[in-house]
Amino acid sequence: MRAIEFRDLSISAVVLAFAFGIAMSGGVEALGNFEFLLVVVAMAFFAVSTGFILHELAHRMVARRFGYHAYYAMWPTGLMIAVASSFMGFIFAAPGAVNIRPGSTTLPTQSQHKTNVGLISIAGPASNIALALVFIMLDNIFGHLIFSLGALINVWLAVFNLIPFGPLDGAKIFWWNKLYWGFAMAVAGGLFLAQRFLI
Repeated sequence: MRAIEFRDLSISAVVLAFAFGIAMSGGVEALGNFEFLLVVVAMAFFAVSTGFILHELAHRMVARRFGYHAYYAMWPTGLMIAVASSFMGFIFAAPGAVNIRPGSTTLPTQSQHKTNVGLISIAGPASNIALALVFIMLDNIFGHLIFSLGALINVWLAVFNLIPFGPLDGAKIFWWNKLYWGFAMAVAGGLFLAQRFLI
């Protein structure tokens, strides 16, 4: 991994953790209890540093498996939007993306490229769903808020990224295979509703 890619991933993770901490502490009201906000941000960083980074690395790994050039690049405007929306109690997270392009020795057909892009795109949300299940299991065993937050953040990342709109993963998955998209969204959505109900 190049130094600039590592920098972009690190900055994005820190800013997202801060944004999630604000949103989960009550939005703008969180600034009135700064000590509590710092605790929530610290716990959010644990979840974000696993969920967000593994989400992006999953895209990158699958893309490279298919012979594509792939690297993560942050989007500063998206990070500012995430922080700004967090003060209203929710997160609109578009911190950046893994940029892919076929390698010099990779010349897929249009059909192959469509399938490859679909598999690359679904790898990110799938990693969040898997992590959410791990956090749910840990929460049931240890009953600690950090695991509840980890599950909720990962499920939210999966649901948000599966929205079939614009540059989000969901649009590419929906374009590739509507059945796989529907199954992934049903699982992520079900887990999200369960977490919101249980927390």
